Amino acid sequence: MKKLFKGLFTAASAAVMAVCFSVTAYADDVSIDVSEAKESTNWGQSITIPKAEFDAERITKDSIIKVAYEAKDYDGDELPIELIFQSWANTTSPNADDEGGVWAKVQASEFDSKTATYTYEDIVKAYGTEDFSQVQAIHVGDAGKAPIICKGLAISDCSKARETLDVSIDCSDAKDVSSWSTSLMIGFETFDSTTLTNKSTIEITFETDAEDPESSPVDIAIQSWENSTSPFAKDNGDVWVTVEPEKYTKDTAVFTYDAMVDAYGTADFSRVSALNICGTGKGRVKIKSVTIKNCVPADKGTHVKADEATDDSSEQEGDESSVPEADESKAEPAETTATAAAAAATDNNDSDKGGSNILWIVIGVVAGVGIAIAVIFVILTRKSSEEYDISRGRMVSKKKHKTKW
Repeated sequence: MKKLFKGLFTAASAAVMAVCFSVTAYADDVSIDVSEAKESTNWGQSITIPKAEFDAERITKDSIIKVAYEAKDYDGDELPIELIFQSWANTTSPNADDEGGVWAKVQASEFDSKTATYTYEDIVKAYGTEDFSQVQAIHVGDAGKAPIICKGLAISDCSKARETLDVSIDCSDAKDVSSWSTSLMIGFETFDSTTLTNKSTIEITFETDAEDPESSPVDIAIQSWENSTSPFAKDNGDVWVTVEPEKYTKDTAVFTYDAMVDAYGTADFSRVSALNICGTGKGRVKIKSVTIKNCVPADKGTHVKADEATDDSSEQEGDESSVPEADESKAEPAETTATAAAAAATDNNDSDKGGSNILWIVIGVVAGVGIAIAVIFVILTRKSSEEYDISRGRMVSKKKHKTKW
């Protein structure tokens, strides 16, 4: 009996440990590279972590952010640094301003002269919601008390990073151009630039009659006509800025995410209307292929289209001619290699919920094992109190009957 219960207990322990290990494996501790952190003064920022580098949606209820810092000639009692969660065009935080901007300063739960600790509850309280999907950047800056520099930033118990995918663009409509014209326009309905990550590259192949060009025969023009947040936007919000490739040959060119951010002036691509691949006047050019690597799935894009002005005449009742027809291309884009690849990618929102699902699995395993042990105990206890009576041909109780006098 003891051996049996020992075996059952060992099996139950192994099952629970296996499930608990899967819970531990689900968590991911992230260390942010702060090698480019600079000294910050007068409420500036020492380091900025854009969404492409760390997506705040990975933060879980068990997450803790720890910041190591150095404050010059400061011996005050107040924390000299600030942790800030920033969002723009925000639609979920109650702390957003009239333009959708959020600049949430998180209060530290604990701190000393070199470190500060922030909990999930601290972040939610400052940001105003548990929905971190629209957090575009996290900053570590000074609180106006002394010059500081960020020396380290770690975030514990994060959900796993989303898998990235490569997107191939249909180039069948590319034009043969011989000047600074556009060979191929990629609208945001076909590819949303907010799905780029800091590891993304755009790789282009093309035909050209230029021989040994001293500069690239092609470049990318980032275009917006949607009241762009780019510092290079005109008064009406329009933007047209060009990106030069990191490297090129006579028939290929590779563009990096960092180069696009530098050219556009911001990592906020939420109002990028189109990517135009253009000739640079070095000769005839026609685009053959475009591959955009290391993107998040298309359904995770956060493109925000500016509100269009309403025509007063369209508000007249009964005037069916004034009602604009639905733009089917925007409501349901035609299937391209990009959308097919995105559809084939794993929806990591399901995996983000894995922590709570696994918790219920643990509870179920423990409860199931407990019930099994209880049932076996009852059966064996009952059996041990009976013996087989040969004369009667059945099991009878071992209890001795009292002799009747």
